[in-house]
Amino acid sequence: MLRIDSNRPTYLALRQRWAHYLTVFVALSLIIGGLALRSQIQSAVTRYVDTRIGIEAAYPANWLIETNVDDVAFRVRNMALAGYKSNIQITVRPVSGETTERNIGDQLALERSLVLTDYRVISVEDFDLNGQRAQAITYTYASQESSPFLQGIPIVVEGLDILLIQREQAIVITFRAQAESFESERHYFDRFLQNLEF
Repeated sequence: MLRIDSNRPTYLALRQRWAHYLTVFVALSLIIGGLALRSQIQSAVTRYVDTRIGIEAAYPANWLIETNVDDVAFRVRNMALAGYKSNIQITVRPVSGETTERNIGDQLALERSLVLTDYRVISVEDFDLNGQRAQAITYTYASQESSPFLQGIPIVVEGLDILLIQREQAIVITFRAQAESFESERHYFDRFLQNLEF
């Protein structure tokens, strides 16, 4: 018959205690290392230089780049997202010496209202782009990504244009994202603007 003395305190052996401490330390180290690696991957950038229009930018490394598509000189899209793909693009237009940012903004609003469904300008305000005076226009529109012949609910897209006139050309820097994720994706655009040179 096996007799157990319940009054006798049970102590973990010294080796078992150190094994527990080591396990907790290794688990915390792996979690911290994983978070640091995730942050490093998310903040990785790739340099882009276009000497033809005179821009140099750093865009997120895992985004898809397209150049010289339609009237867009540069576009990157976050292909990892489901639904509408957040994107950053730069469009350059020649202008006269009398043209202002407001003229470009009005022209864009007129063009987009004819092409984009339910296009609405939300705000127009002055913007400081790395020490240069610019204009920021926030807007929304409805996007139907799939075929118009298929049933589906349109996606509300929020956009932000930064308009700047330099060297007799209008530079339009645009960020667009699904309205629900606009603020969470906005840090990509802010970092892009900080590294943009023209």
